[in-house]
Amino acid sequence: MKVTPELLEEGISLNGAWSKKQLLALGVPIRKEFKLIKGWKGRLIGSETTEQQKKQFLALKNAHIKDDEPLFESLEQQHMKEICACL
Repeated sequence: MKVTPELLEEGISLNGAWSKKQLLALGVPIRKEFKLIKGWKGRLIGSETTEQQKKQFLALKNAHIKDDEPLFESLEQQHMKEICACL
């Protein structure tokens, strides 16, 4: 099967990104200190992956988030909180 933008979207965590383990499951080359190589996403989309790799990628979604860890808030969410606080 091919990696699609939809697959990547499905694997995004509650923090709005992917974990190192998720990306490694799809074969994304990662440098030391979790530095991604420029253009990794464009090269990944359309590449071949196995069903097992896909399942592992999706199974790892949110696995890196601890229960007490605050979730990422988008700028839009932050802006809405600021507006509501002013009312």
